[in-house]
Amino acid sequence: MVGDWIKKYQEKQAFWLHDSNPRRPHALLTSGKHSGGYFNSKLVTEDATLLGEASRDLVDQLLQDSSFDINDIDRVVGPQTGATRLAESIATEVTIKRGRLCAWASPAKAGEGEHKTMVFTDTKVGLGEKVLLVEDVLNTGGSIRLTAQAVEVAGGSVLPYTAVLVNRSGFNEVDGRKIISLINHSMPIWVPEKCPLCKVGSEAIRPKGIESWQQLNASY
Repeated sequence: MVGDWIKKYQEKQAFWLHDSNPRRPHALLTSGKHSGGYFNSKLVTEDATLLGEASRDLVDQLLQDSSFDINDIDRVVGPQTGATRLAESIATEVTIKRGRLCAWASPAKAGEGEHKTMVFTDTKVGLGEKVLLVEDVLNTGGSIRLTAQAVEVAGGSVLPYTAVLVNRSGFNEVDGRKIISLINHSMPIWVPEKCPLCKVGSEAIRPKGIESWQQLNASY
């Protein structure tokens, strides 16, 4: 249940909200936008037991959708590095539930700005493969869109679902793909010039990484 997973994130100290103290920094998202809240799914996915539990719950939620057929999935794909472990774990769970191998892959980001893209560097999507997209945290949908493009460029077909640990975007779908999530918790996101935390002197920092996460959660 959603409430259960929010509690689990809190227990892992993976759920952070800004307390309005201007001395405390706030989150600079991958999109370049700012936020006063963040789910650090890395602290969840690095726990093998918790990751396995999350993957089971996500696949079970997918199976509750009457239009979903687990046998349609040839490969699970999630962007590096946040969703790499999740893609592998969900592929394992799909394999267990249906008794037939499900592959996985994780493309890496390349380029900057308007030229940003996703590319497969190791394991690649095969021609005609049906792909389930996964993401650790869905903020603006940018990374998952680039992942879908990478799958299509490789000749794969993207299934009409996106399975995510945390959907904080406020969206129900991305480009027509229904979002299935363990946590559905929207939080405000601002472009830098309209960020109220910047206006009171709070610094925007990348939230991932041990030092940055400690800085966000420090006593001020």
